[in-house]
Amino acid sequence: MSHVQQALNLSIEATAESFLRHPANYSDERSLAEAIRLRVSSVLPPASVESVTVEESSGARGSIPDHEAYTAHYRDTTEIDRAQCEVGGTKFPFGGSERLDLGVFADVMAITLHGGTQEFEPSDLVAGVEFKYVKNVNYLRYRPDDDNSKYRDIADDIIRLGALPDDVDRQCVVFSNYDLLRRDSDRDAERHLHELAEQEDVTLQFVLPEPKP
Repeated sequence: MSHVQQALNLSIEATAESFLRHPANYSDERSLAEAIRLRVSSVLPPASVESVTVEESSGARGSIPDHEAYTAHYRDTTEIDRAQCEVGGTKFPFGGSERLDLGVFADVMAITLHGGTQEFEPSDLVAGVEFKYVKNVNYLRYRPDDDNSKYRDIADDIIRLGALPDDVDRQCVVFSNYDLLRRDSDRDAERHLHELAEQEDVTLQFVLPEPKP
């Protein structure tokens, strides 16, 4: 296991323990992702940025400044936190419109600012993580054909991770404030998700509370 994977795994484990002890501190997926991002970034040194490309144009004429008048300072970036939220870019296999919840990058990387959006190179990615915070749902029913089901949401995250380059560590972590798997019938959904994760070379983990005695 690489030092990046170890740092990520320990950060996920610490955040999972914190979530189970103090769930009120986490209101959504972004709060979980940011907690893990901060933990990873506190352990791993920043990445060196070898190149910055700024592709900005407002198309404005006359005295109105071009957007690059404001964003050109990105060119001065020499280092960046190794872990970033909402990671993606036009070169990613799932296109520029979708983003990973969290990405951890190599020691050296490149960034692009395109239309005000920061983009990354998939070849610089060491690990990619998707988080699913399933709130107030009693059971994880096996509904693969229902686009609005939580099962489908989780499955889609796994498939997105599976499209990443083969050398990227891929993880999907499902948090919930209820135990989604309390019934025997819910094990069907769990089994199918683990089978899909194995097929896509994704590590799948559930972080679920236990009822108080």
